[in-house]
Amino acid sequence: MEKGRAYVPFRFKLSPIKKMAMFHFHKDPDEEYVAFELQYLQGSGYGEGFRVLAWRADGYRDSYLDTNLQMSKEEEPLAVGGKGLKERVRTTFDEAYFDYDEGQLNVGFVFQDKFDRRIVLYINEQIEKDTKPLTWLPSVGNHTEKPHSMPLFFLYDFDFARKKDTEIFLSINNIEKTLDTFAFPKDFQTRYYVEFSLNTVITNFNQKGRYTLKEVEIDEAGIAEDETHLYEYHLVNGLYHLKKMTIKHDSEPVQVVFDPPFPNHVEIKEAMPQFGAFEIQPSGEAGTLSGKYNVVKQQEKAVINLSFPEAWQTPKGATYDKFINSMTPNIKAWYKTYQCTQIVDLETMETDIIWNRIDPDRRADF
Repeated sequence: MEKGRAYVPFRFKLSPIKKMAMFHFHKDPDEEYVAFELQYLQGSGYGEGFRVLAWRADGYRDSYLDTNLQMSKEEEPLAVGGKGLKERVRTTFDEAYFDYDEGQLNVGFVFQDKFDRRIVLYINEQIEKDTKPLTWLPSVGNHTEKPHSMPLFFLYDFDFARKKDTEIFLSINNIEKTLDTFAFPKDFQTRYYVEFSLNTVITNFNQKGRYTLKEVEIDEAGIAEDETHLYEYHLVNGLYHLKKMTIKHDSEPVQVVFDPPFPNHVEIKEAMPQFGAFEIQPSGEAGTLSGKYNVVKQQEKAVINLSFPEAWQTPKGATYDKFINSMTPNIKAWYKTYQCTQIVDLETMETDIIWNRIDPDRRADF
């Protein structure tokens, strides 16, 4: 194959969130919040630090972001979930830590919230009995009213904090709160409703907005590569078609595979409608998400439609599948309600991306 150049039609970005822990107190709620989510972030251009998402009773989230972290207002909502981000507060944590050693969780934080209330939380597991982590697929996009992308959250090395021999404490404004208990035992051990992932992989496929498509150089093997991505192209009738795009990760890369390969923009200029399918494939036993694409030319612009006619598919016999569905029965169906329209100016290669939620039973066939 000859060397060449081509455009990357879609955005695909990895979040700097490395670990997360969720603490539920819905049965003993605060007047403002019903849960806290601690996230540890680290990445080039972001720095290193913590963020606490405070889950509000109205379904929105407030974000308390460490002053050490560099994250734009536009980017921060991408890993929020629920109805979306409501308020963003820069804060300095008096304490914030997230350790896991020899199967024991040790996590906590202390900070002042936007009402100047002191929030203190810590959990210290001291039990020596083994626990078996899972791969978890949270339904982060289920309640989002105005999508910004297709959110893809994969929680590897996931588990729930155990009750036996565990020190646990939460106070808000010097008022102690009781953390919820998990509904049933796991591995024959009673649990708190405290979820944590030691290897969190969060990506966003095709984030909304206006930008110029990236052009990449393709080698003789059909590969284009940079620090964060790898792209595989196939040469068809002298034009490069995108076969696969992969987000690099130390242990759990995520890829999107197109079948047939996504067409070159030159073909769209010739007013040739293009149809095909694609599949989002995370590592391990997380499963897959299938989609369809359609591209047509309208007034010197390419109109790309992306839809997801099927629910998320987990591998047959996956150890976590039955367990996960007992917790969140809609965890796989909400993907079908997401739909993307992308318009590309075929002269300037500037693009506008819009996401909507639809009734999947009234889906239009592109």
